[in-house]
Amino acid sequence: MKKIISYFVLVITSLTIFTFCAKDKSLSEQIIGKWKMTKVMELSEDVTAKHNPDNNRWISFINDAEIKNDGTFESGSGDKTENTGKWFINKDELFIDSDAGEDDDSYWQITIDEDKMHWKGQHFEFNKRFEIFYKKD
Repeated sequence: MKKIISYFVLVITSLTIFTFCAKDKSLSEQIIGKWKMTKVMELSEDVTAKHNPDNNRWISFINDAEIKNDGTFESGSGDKTENTGKWFINKDELFIDSDAGEDDDSYWQITIDEDKMHWKGQHFEFNKRFEIFYKKD
């Protein structure tokens, strides 16, 4: 009887773990869609008014089957698209390969919690000064 109960508990535990793991989406899946910029921090100072004065900046991530695990993006303000390019995710790091040129490329450590996304600058000294917050549109 103890073996049957132990086996039953093992099966229930395995199914529970499998169910929770199956619901977890990768960052590459979670990032897809349009995100509204909500806050910009530079060296712990809120500089949102400078970088998003009309509170209408956004970025949209598009899945592209030709780009393995990643895709293309558009960004802008209001109804206007101001930048495009490609994006790549490696573990928890997002690389933005901007069509605006090499000087506009950037690396970000990202976290996504449901409809909120947080970027923290990586690699370049200038980039490391910034954190950007988004909300799914």
